[in-house]
Amino acid sequence: MFPRVSTTGLLGCLVLAAFGAPAGLAAQADENNAGNGGFYLGLAFPLGQMSATMRKSVDNTAPNTLVPEPRRGQVFEDEASGDALSYGVGLVAGYRKSFSGGAYFLDAAAELETHGGDVEAQFAGVGVSTERKQLGESWPDRWNLDPETSYGVTLRLGGSPGGLQSRGISLYVLGGIRFAGAQFTNHYDGCFATEPCDPSEFQSGQEDRDMDFTVWKSGIGLEKTLGERIALRVEASYSVYAREEWTTEFEDVVVTVRSSMKASEAGLTAGLLLRP
Repeated sequence: MFPRVSTTGLLGCLVLAAFGAPAGLAAQADENNAGNGGFYLGLAFPLGQMSATMRKSVDNTAPNTLVPEPRRGQVFEDEASGDALSYGVGLVAGYRKSFSGGAYFLDAAAELETHGGDVEAQFAGVGVSTERKQLGESWPDRWNLDPETSYGVTLRLGGSPGGLQSRGISLYVLGGIRFAGAQFTNHYDGCFATEPCDPSEFQSGQEDRDMDFTVWKSGIGLEKTLGERIALRVEASYSVYAREEWTTEFEDVVVTVRSSMKASEAGLTAGLLLRP
């Protein structure tokens, strides 16, 4: 799992890194393509909508399960989805190679972002009891997924055809891969005894889990040159998070719970680029 970093500390590092870059980078920049090619640093400010879906399967089919009838020998399937506004700030460090007289480019950048936006949802619960909270049922758990830090690489291919080059405007497509960390918390309330519980006997608690996602990102973007070495970038993108799966074995009562989480995110990112 990714190391925990305070948001305030990371923001300060991002600003200092972006605008206090070593002057040595300037010597590496291609002077013939100033403002168009070479190394660059930047800040990114993503804003979007994140959606997540959790599924769980409570399996009581083991021959030696202690779950009593009528729940014994059944599999209870449940699903819950939620969405939330996502936001963040990030540092970008990349290199752009121009060709065809600066009209087109290929861009590769490494990106580090810290994220906010807590997705919450609650299962309806599946079972045969009124509360759906007896042993062996799918309880109406309430969960939340809190994104934290991500890093990855993005490729951009585009250019300034026609009269766009004279206006300092370029268009491009993008694709990339990120590795994202998130904190998952599940809040439960139900019966752990083999005999039916009265509601006053239900036990509450929570389960915490660190999650690591592989994220595939695609989109389109527009860049506008504001000065010889400064540019404004705006991107629209869609990200798909690879499914995270895990199994919890309750060996004392012989119950197996299989869970999975998948997510996606659509949004806009504004960025400011600085070419040393």
